[in-house]
Amino acid sequence: MDPVPRFICIEHPAAVHNAERALASLGGQENIQKTINSPADTPLQLYLHEDQFAHPVTSRSMTSSHSILLKVKVKKEHLKQNKGNLRDTLRAFPNEYAITPCAVIDTYVRFRELADFQYSTLNSAFVSKVRSSLYAGDLTAIENLTFTNAAYDMPPPPRFSLVKIPFDYSYRQNPAVRPVMDASGNVKLVNSSAPRRLYLKVARWTDASVPDELYPIDHLRPPSDSRLLQIIALLQEKFKERPIWTRRALEEDALEDDLRRMWATHVKFALQYVAFTWKSGPWRATYTKYGLDPRKDPKYSIYQTEYFRISPSEERIETGSSDRKPSHIFDGITLPSARSFQLCDITDPVLAKLVATDNFRDQADEHDGWYKSGTISKIRRIVRLKLRALGIGRPIKQMEVAKILEEASDGEMSEEMESEKVTQGTLASKQIENKEREVLEAVSTAGVDGDDKLRELLGILQQDPGIEDANDGYEIFDDEDDFVN
Repeated sequence: MDPVPRFICIEHPAAVHNAERALASLGGQENIQKTINSPADTPLQLYLHEDQFAHPVTSRSMTSSHSILLKVKVKKEHLKQNKGNLRDTLRAFPNEYAITPCAVIDTYVRFRELADFQYSTLNSAFVSKVRSSLYAGDLTAIENLTFTNAAYDMPPPPRFSLVKIPFDYSYRQNPAVRPVMDASGNVKLVNSSAPRRLYLKVARWTDASVPDELYPIDHLRPPSDSRLLQIIALLQEKFKERPIWTRRALEEDALEDDLRRMWATHVKFALQYVAFTWKSGPWRATYTKYGLDPRKDPKYSIYQTEYFRISPSEERIETGSSDRKPSHIFDGITLPSARSFQLCDITDPVLAKLVATDNFRDQADEHDGWYKSGTISKIRRIVRLKLRALGIGRPIKQMEVAKILEEASDGEMSEEMESEKVTQGTLASKQIENKEREVLEAVSTAGVDGDDKLRELLGILQQDPGIEDANDGYEIFDDEDDFVN
């Protein structure tokens, strides 16, 4: 019995239409036979074009296998009817073909490397001279080979790219992306893990108008989540009771235990259906009911916000009480955890009386709101004084509070006091000018007696105890500081 023939299969990566050219790209049949029969695992090299300097693609390895080579006989007209597709031909004519096993394929040669960048030298005059002389071994041509100072079209390097094996990026679809059907019946991909977009409207002090009640209807999608609808309904009731809130005040006042769990995840999406927020101005970081502009009526002055910065050295003193105090309320007795308050949430009797004034400006100010500078300055200074005292755990000095209250308010300063204040300011300015003049004269003559003049200069620069410092010792609230509630 004749032995079963065994073949080696070379998987050519190109679409082969000419078998002779396919063999030539591998170095010819003799080179293929020599490479396969070599004792070492010598790879085959595939040349992509006929150029001695072309960079070949090298086969990675020879893989052992036990595949069977089949010979299939079909009629030519049947194959032509199926446009040369053998599989379709066999399906179309299942009983009109013959299959015969021919051989066993025990070795596969595969090309898995990336093809390197190619540089053709077929049209290079310089390389042609080198090829016909040096590479051909023609001594006469080598003797006649000359080099000039012109730029040479040199042969390319052995390889351009250092990457031979393609990197496996493991591309796959995001597992959080899933197909959903929209209201029109179209299927689209939605990333369920992507954060929800927030469409909260932000108003600035310089805006001519504020968003009206139609903004959520025109720009927001109607809510469908039952929990979100529950929060929206609660917020609508709260904004009927009070048109302007801080988020902290809403959390403290509006929440019950059963709502507190879902408040943190739903409140920012619910607020955009009920109110807008201020980016700047005296109502900064508050949420205001749609259509309400507090700049037009002084009755909204009590909803202005004030932010107080406390030094890190002023550590908080715990009272040891287990009672939970609202953090948005300032009563002047308990140190709150918040540093931002609406004026209506200040329950300290002294401060509440200042807040309840009816002596307002004719037009709201960007920094002080409806309150005049003297009134709002007293409120800020007393709150800061008490916050500092509570922060370091010392009693509040009522004398300091009384001193601030005794200062003339807006509209209370008499003409005599105003004249006296202007006179004192003029005298202080003249004394400062005289000192500056003495300093300049001392500097101009300092080169005569350096040590004596330096001591004299230092004496001039000392503070004169007769001139009062313009700073009153209190840090006034700076409305330009960014604040995030």
